[in-house]
Amino acid sequence: MAGSSERRGASRTPGKIGAAEPLPPPGRIAGLARTLWSRFSVRHALAAPGQTLLLVCILSLGIAVYVSIRLANRAAVAGFGQFAEAVTGQSDFVLVPQAGVFDERWLREIRRALGPEPVDIVPMLEASAPRPRRAETDAVVGREAFQLLGIDLVAAANLLQSRALEGGYFSTPEDAPVEGATETTPTLADALRDPLRVWISPALARRDGLAAGDTLELVVHESVVRLPIAGTIPTAEGLPSPGLHLLVMDLPGLQTLLRRPGALDRVELLVPSGDALAERREVVRSTLESVAAERWTVETPASRRATGETMTAAFRLNLAVLSLIALLVGVLLIVQALDGAVVRRRQEIAVLRSLGVESRTIQRAWLREAATIGLVAGVLGTLLGWGGAQFTVRLVARTVNALYYGNTVAAASLHPGEMLAGVLLGVVASVLAGWIPARAAASIPPAQLLARGHVASGLAVLQRRWPAVVLLVVAVALSRLPALDLGRGVRFPLAGYLAALCAILGAGVLASALFRPFARASEALGRRCAPARIAIGHLSHPAGRARLAVAGLVAAVGMSAGMIVLVGSFERTVRGWIDGNLRADLFVASDGAQNASSTSRIQPETWRALALDPDVAGMELFAGAPVRIDDMPTFLGGFGAIGERPPYEPMWIAGPRTPMTRATETEGIAYASESFVERFRVALGDEVRVPTPLGPRVLRVDGVFADYGNDRGSILVPLERFSTWFGTEALINFSAHLRAGVDPDTVRARWTENHPGLRVLTNGVLRTEVLRIFRQTFSITYALELIGVFVAVAGLALSMASMLLDRRDELATLRALGFTHREIAAAAAWEGAAIATAGAAAGLMLSLGLGHLLIHVINKQSFGWTLQFVVSPFPLLALALAVIAAGTGVSWLVGRWSANLPADKEE
Repeated sequence: MAGSSERRGASRTPGKIGAAEPLPPPGRIAGLARTLWSRFSVRHALAAPGQTLLLVCILSLGIAVYVSIRLANRAAVAGFGQFAEAVTGQSDFVLVPQAGVFDERWLREIRRALGPEPVDIVPMLEASAPRPRRAETDAVVGREAFQLLGIDLVAAANLLQSRALEGGYFSTPEDAPVEGATETTPTLADALRDPLRVWISPALARRDGLAAGDTLELVVHESVVRLPIAGTIPTAEGLPSPGLHLLVMDLPGLQTLLRRPGALDRVELLVPSGDALAERREVVRSTLESVAAERWTVETPASRRATGETMTAAFRLNLAVLSLIALLVGVLLIVQALDGAVVRRRQEIAVLRSLGVESRTIQRAWLREAATIGLVAGVLGTLLGWGGAQFTVRLVARTVNALYYGNTVAAASLHPGEMLAGVLLGVVASVLAGWIPARAAASIPPAQLLARGHVASGLAVLQRRWPAVVLLVVAVALSRLPALDLGRGVRFPLAGYLAALCAILGAGVLASALFRPFARASEALGRRCAPARIAIGHLSHPAGRARLAVAGLVAAVGMSAGMIVLVGSFERTVRGWIDGNLRADLFVASDGAQNASSTSRIQPETWRALALDPDVAGMELFAGAPVRIDDMPTFLGGFGAIGERPPYEPMWIAGPRTPMTRATETEGIAYASESFVERFRVALGDEVRVPTPLGPRVLRVDGVFADYGNDRGSILVPLERFSTWFGTEALINFSAHLRAGVDPDTVRARWTENHPGLRVLTNGVLRTEVLRIFRQTFSITYALELIGVFVAVAGLALSMASMLLDRRDELATLRALGFTHREIAAAAAWEGAAIATAGAAAGLMLSLGLGHLLIHVINKQSFGWTLQFVVSPFPLLALALAVIAAGTGVSWLVGRWSANLPADKEE
């Protein structure tokens, strides 16, 4: 409207957009830009350094959270399957068994198939092994674990020497002395005579003061073993430094230690460099695939890393999106800060427009100012994010350990690509946020700008209700759309997150409608309290920045409360799952199993001996092994029972058609987890082709059960069939039902003393441990919630400061009328309390919708889990009260500061 009147009255004004005036020379444009930059932007920033710094810090904190999560995710994925690179270097191909182990006898077949092709074949065996618990206070699960790598030491030494690398590996002290070597240091020949010797990393030797001749005590399967230290792993130029937790043994020695003769985990192949390297690699690949016969999969290091990325993709993507909450609030603050600056600098803008400065030039000046804020915040946020990643990487690694694979990463490096992404994110977010204020600055006519009194904010759109209603309707429509299929079983709920964004924006706009009811409800108090009356007057006609402040609070409170609903629902569901599954008296596993990919097992002689204990009435047995279906990793398990026991029944989602107690009577049936059904797109009654060491087996899904410890899915068959297919009776764990009157703690103490490598937990302790791991998994989300709320409260402080700066004439009048500093601060506190209350109330209402979206759309599409919807009022009420108290407090402090503002203060 204002723009049309300006066109009618001043169509020939030189400052008009689209005027037919010739453009000034480039030199004049550059000079004008520098003048605007120094006098129009820098001067105001320096005049109010506190507000400028606070704005930059808030935005940088949002960027820091996002960058820290990205770096932590990158570090966790980079730790997947990279232990061997410090010994053999970068391999060209990796052969991974599709089920069970890689049979050592297949190596001869591979060598014959490759013929004269000069390919180095490096067989490997891996196992994780922690140190034993020394006290009851030591963590049951999640303790520091070492990665035992079994490799042919002679072949590894020859391989490295043939590649002309300095310092051969595992050589004699005369050729390549190990760190701290003496005349008594064991040589390679000594190690081959005693294959149970182990080489440790130099970092571990320094940290724990270990040297050649010492012993290292570890838990392997259900036994505590003491391994002599042969020396430290030498470093070589061109290879990564051995990680802190890498331990190297001769391959036959580790096979003996693990009681897995002839078994390998994988085989790495290296094609020597030379002419036509790409063609020779392609020949090797095709040869390996032609003789595989569904026994192994041919991977490259890149595809192997992609496997690690695929396994954790849903977890990492959801974490990255959640980390953007604080940035969203920061963007809203940039909008309100620049919009407030438009109002405060209106006379300067009018003068520039009257002097012939084009609207587009002024608009560019605002966008340049926003970009500068984003650039500074991006650089600062990236550095802060790198520092924060050193903390978040441990939280991410814990979750990866618990749900996906062993990971010992403890630090995150600052990758150039992530640094550039952080800076670009800050600049782009700031420019987008500054577009509305920049457009407002360029479009208001000079006459209106020069007028005293109220100037319409560029945020008038926030006063309209219909856009918010449209956003909420769009959110409902988006929540009905399916997830985005990223391939290899990974689904990303893009539509679900867009629905959450639309709901947050819509609720944020509608939240300002609560101001006037709050003002009307406070009228009686306003008649008795002058500060409250002043606040009520401003709430009756809220400024655009107040609306943005409440929108930021709605975003933070809504997402934080929504996560509280999600976590509470998850915990209630897991408790029900525990009650249905954990009914035995004792639960036994190898204490060496400290992560999701552990290969530690309970040997048959051990569990059979414990089954003969006279205090035991019966046992439920569980075995399993990772398999690949459609080139996607999943899990095949075997269940069984001996003796007297209550019938085992999991939490069923669908079925079963055949009871588990009669599963052995019907050939070819299996029970699939809910995650398996979602990931592999199968339904009850469908058939699945499952690889085994004896060849593929076709299984029919006869029931679907809930499993909240694995989002890759699992499929269960009777234990007898599993043992036949995989040739082992070793168990992952078992549960024991004791006879009536037997004290579980007494039996647990006896079993632990006789088998110090076993982890024996009573029912109560296991329940506590499961819930501890569950809460630990969500610990990073708690941190993100707190940061989001902190940013929103800090944004409220910035909004109050901006609004009080606009009212400096009013504040001077109040002081002249006799208002004390305390009363002015109280008026600001009342207004801040109202904004915080509106934000908390709307945020809590929004959280119910977001909680439903998180549980039934985002969680279901990402992980395939069905959760109960549970609302716990006390955590939500505590969050709302904390936000209101914090908002009131910071507003009082800002009001106290504003009481001393001079009427002519610039910014």
